[in-house]
Amino acid sequence: MARIRFISQSLLQVGNILGECPLWHPREQALYWLDIDAGLLQRFHPGLNELEVFDLGKKAGSFGFRADGGLVVATQTGFAFWSQASGLSEDFARIYPRDGSLMMNDGRVDSQGRFWAGSKGPAGSASLFRLNVDGTYTRILDNLSISNGLDWSADEELCYFTDSGEHSIFRFAHRNGQLQSKSLFFSTLERRQTGTPDGLCLDSAGNIWSAIWDGCRVIQLSPQGEILQEIHLPVSRPTSLCFGGADLRDLYITSASVELSPEMLADQPQAGDLFHCRVETPGLPPHFFAG
Repeated sequence: MARIRFISQSLLQVGNILGECPLWHPREQALYWLDIDAGLLQRFHPGLNELEVFDLGKKAGSFGFRADGGLVVATQTGFAFWSQASGLSEDFARIYPRDGSLMMNDGRVDSQGRFWAGSKGPAGSASLFRLNVDGTYTRILDNLSISNGLDWSADEELCYFTDSGEHSIFRFAHRNGQLQSKSLFFSTLERRQTGTPDGLCLDSAGNIWSAIWDGCRVIQLSPQGEILQEIHLPVSRPTSLCFGGADLRDLYITSASVELSPEMLADQPQAGDLFHCRVETPGLPPHFFAG
C-alpha cells in the first residue's frame, strides 16, 4: 500500500498564476522557478530566506542552467538566454509566432548538455524539441497535446515523458538523443484516478515523481509503475517538483491558481504558492546546458 503524507502549509506565499519548472542550483544553493502566465522568474535562497523576482517581459515555459552562467530559456516562442545582468535575450531560435495557438512548455537538460523542451497547444499539434549545444534544434516527437515533464534514468537508457493532454506518462528507449519504443508507463485515466500528470523528475533510486494537476497530490512511482507514496496538498493544481538542498532531500513543489473560480480560490487560499517537504531518497543534481 502506498504511503500517504499531507502538507498543510506552503513554504512561500507567492500566489503564482502558473508556478512551474522548479530547479535547484547546486552552486548557488538556490531554487529557481517560473510563473509562466505572469512572465516572471523567481529565485529563493532558503539559507537567507530571500526571494528575488525578475520580470522576463514575456511568457516562458521552462529553463535550464548554463555551464557558463545564466539560463537557457524556452520562451513562449522559441529559445533564448537569460542573465541577471542583461535579462532575457531575443530568441536565437524562433519556433512559433507570438500570437499563435502554440507555445513552448516544460523542459530539462540532459547529461550531454542539451536542452529538451516541448510545446502545448490544440490536441495533436504540439512537439518535443532537443536544443543542441551549437544552437540548432531537432524535432523529436510530434502529434502531442501538452508536452510536459520529462527526465531520464541514471544510465539515460530510458526517458520518461508526460503528455498531459493524454493524462499519461510514457516511457521510451533513449538512444543517441532519439526516443524509440514508446510504451505507456502510467495513466490516471487508466487507473480511474482524478487529475493528470504534469511536471516530473526522478530520484537517485530511479523512482519517478509526478505532480498531479487537478489531483491535489504528488506521487512517487517505482520503475515498475507502482505508487510508492502520495503527498497530498491543500491545493488542487500542483504543477511540478524538484529536489534541492545540500543533500538533495528537500522536495519543492510549485502550484497554480490559474482558471480557478472565486469559490475554489476561497477554498484554496494557498493556490499558486510554493510547497516543501523532506523526503527519504535524495534526488539528482541538474545537468547544465553546454551551449
